[in-house]
Parts: sequence; C-alpha cells; structure tokens
Amino acid sequence: MINSIGSPDYSYNANGIGSKLGSIIGHKPETAEFSYNAQDDVVMSDGTAKVDDVKVGLTGKLSTPRTKMKDKIKPNEDGKYVYDRKTQPKEFAAAHTFATVNNTLKMFEEAYGEKVPWAFKNDQMKINADKGEMLNAYYSRFHKSVNFFHAMDPVTNQMVYSGTSGEVVSHEVGHAMLDGLHPEYLACWSPDPRGFHEHFADMTGFMMATQDDATCELVAKETGGDLKKPNSLALTGESLGVTIGHATGSPRNCIRDANNEFLWQDPSTLPQMAPDDQLCTEMHSWSRVYTGAMYDAFAGMVSRNMGEGQSCEDAIKSCGKEFINLYAATLKEAPKGDFTYHQMANCMLKVDREQFGGRNREFLLKGFIAHNIIPDDLSIMEAEPDTGAKNVRTMTVTLGDDCGMFSGAKVDTLVDADKMFMSEADSPEAKSTQAHVKKLIEAGRILYTEPNQVVSSKDLFDKNGVPYDGVVRWVDGSMTIERNTIIN
Repeated sequence: MINSIGSPDYSYNANGIGSKLGSIIGHKPETAEFSYNAQDDVVMSDGTAKVDDVKVGLTGKLSTPRTKMKDKIKPNEDGKYVYDRKTQPKEFAAAHTFATVNNTLKMFEEAYGEKVPWAFKNDQMKINADKGEMLNAYYSRFHKSVNFFHAMDPVTNQMVYSGTSGEVVSHEVGHAMLDGLHPEYLACWSPDPRGFHEHFADMTGFMMATQDDATCELVAKETGGDLKKPNSLALTGESLGVTIGHATGSPRNCIRDANNEFLWQDPSTLPQMAPDDQLCTEMHSWSRVYTGAMYDAFAGMVSRNMGEGQSCEDAIKSCGKEFINLYAATLKEAPKGDFTYHQMANCMLKVDREQFGGRNREFLLKGFIAHNIIPDDLSIMEAEPDTGAKNVRTMTVTLGDDCGMFSGAKVDTLVDADKMFMSEADSPEAKSTQAHVKKLIEAGRILYTEPNQVVSSKDLFDKNGVPYDGVVRWVDGSMTIERNTIIN
C-alpha cells in the first residue's frame, strides 16, 4: 500500500504530516486504494478502486505523473484512501475524484496506445475535487484543470458533491482528453464539433461504467439483456441531475439519457436554446443525437455478443471494451477542424471496417440511420466516404451590421486548407460561421467586454454558472470574438 513504509506511529511532525505518511515522501510512486463508484450512490453502493503511480508531495497532496491533486487528504491507518460518503463527505469526494480521473485516463490511454497530450503545456492536469459551491463540474484548458463542486439540494437538504459521481468525473476527463487530441474542436463555431465534445465526454463516463463489474451486474438485472429498456448505464449523473431538477424546478432523473430518439435536423432550423425535452443547437442538447445513435449501436452489439454465448454482464463489458478501442482508433483518424456528424460517422465506419474487420458495421450503420445522421439509402461501401478535412487553415470572418454591438467583430474559423475561394467573405464557410455566431449572440451566449477591461475567471460564466460560448477580446483596438475553452 502507499504508506507501507515507515513506523506505525501516527504522531505529526513540524510540517503537519503524519510520520508514517511522511516516511514515504520521496520514495518511488506506489499503488493505493481509493473510494470509487462508477455510478453514484442513488444507483448503487460505493466500492473501491486502485490507482497506480501515486506519489505524496511534501504538503501531503497526491499526484501521479499525469495529474496533480489540489485538495489535501490523509490516508486511513490501513494506508487506504477509503472513506464513508456520509460521515466524511469531503474526504470521500477527494479520494473518489482522484481515483476516477486517473483510472479514466488509464482506460483510454491503454486503448489509444500512447500518452494522451494535454492542450496546455503542463505535464500534469490539476484536479479540484471541491472548488466551492455550485451545481456544476467543468474542464478548463485555461486553468489546466478539471473542477468539481458542492451544493445543497433544496428539497432533500442533503449536500451533493459533483465529484462523487463516476460518470460526472469521467465526463470532464473526456473533455480534457479530446481537447488534448483535437484542440481545434473547441475553436469551431458550428454545432457539431462542440456537440461531439459533449457526446465523447458522456461516452467516456459510459465506457468507464461498462468496465465496472457492479454496473454490469446491475444493468443485466435491469434489462435482461435488452438495453433498449430503461437502465442505469444509459442515464448520466442521476444524483446531480435530480439535484439540478430540484434547484431549477424542472424535475429530472438524470443529466442526460443516452437511450433517446432525437433525430438529426438541419441546425439552421433549430433554436440555440430549448426545454430539455426538445432538441436545440446548445452543445449538451445537440450531443444527444450522436449519443443516441451510438447507444443504439451498443445495444445491438450486446445482443450480438449474447447470441454468441456470452452472459449479459460479460456482453456489456466486452462491448464496452470494443467501444473504447473504436473511439481511440477513431480519434487518430478523425477530422481536423470543423466537421459534421455525418463526416464523423463515416470516419467511425471507415475505422471499424479497416481496423476491426467491419465487425460492428451493421450496428453502427443502423444507429446512424435511425438518428438521421446518415441517410437510409446510403451504401457506405460503394465509395470512399467523406470523413472531413485532414488539413486546416484559419479564415477570419467579419460579422455584419445585424449583430448589434458585436457588429464588425472578427471571428476566426477553421476551414479545409485545400479549399480556395474567389471571395472568402462570400464563401459557404464564412456565411455559416456568421449565422452560428449570430445565433449565439441572440441567445446571450457571447460575453461582451470593453477595451482594457480585465476579465476574471468568474466573468467567463453566466449567472447560472454555465460557461459562455465565446468572449470578446480587444486586439490593437479591434474587437474579436474567441471561443471559451471552459466546457462543462
């Protein structure tokens, strides 16, 4: 265990560090056991998970080669970081968050075959297990961190920590990993790249849960193998979702449900914001289209594996592993810069065909067709699919006079490097960017600032704690609108 070296005496030294803990500082990183729940406590009982390469710093804070904990926790006398959620909520949240972040990263990197880079220069990403009071969790490239919070449920009067849900924590790590692999996605203005960001984050929590035996057993009991039935695996963030519902007066049983029937529509025909039961181009809402398609594919794969003789539990776990490998391979081949759901779907089908022998083609294609991402009359094998640009360049677009105080602002967008235009201002890419930014302006999703205004971190969130989609920056007296790289 992590503090297996040293004296059993737990007296404290001048630095406030237990002598048993202090005795291992400076020694090689070790494996330690932490509190863990792949779901959350409203779904199933808490368990534990081991984390490799754990090191204790001089101040008692934990780290690994890839992460650095900002909260401080002490091990129990047995050397484990395992706590009771009810009697030691802060310690539980810190231990659970640290374990989930590191094991989510480990899960994906094993499939990816190499270290996932961060979108910032530091080798270690910071982990804030409890950064304050807010019903939220987010990843921030700007702060080089994943961040979790606490808030009181106004109905139950129970304190809820967002870092105690395995799905919520893995979700934010998903954002961090995708931003490291494709930082250009957070610079895009069309709905699909940011919608895919939310989709991948949700599916990161989903994939982690499929590798948890307790979750697999629970879902097998809930569904009997028919994953189109309501189940805990399909629901993301039940505890946090219920609390958000209580706080907003909009009852809900989760944050999002992967088992949905939302269909792709032309984004220009949809509003930027809409009630939860309706589709809009806000990234969390729009993500549900791609997530629904992939969930349908997963349900089909589980049925196939059960038909091949696997138990329901084993089928969920093995198909989850296939999903992890498929997503890891896809992100190596994925479009760079702006793309459509259709292009990403074609990329995924192409990867499945070329690297996995087309084993999942039938189920992927059915899911994409069912959610209108791919037309039902398309034969993917007839021609090499359009999988999006591989090389991109930056195009600067100037907003027109119909954008109010934002008129004349410069907006950068990424376009296919091989495309040339007679007039960039009149190109489809420029017109599309202007339309998307205008919709965000009308929905109040762009933060306006004055020249020389100092923008603090708190300014990047609206009154509800939601990160703005973009922010005005002044460069040499000219107004520019940049994407916010904080995403929840």
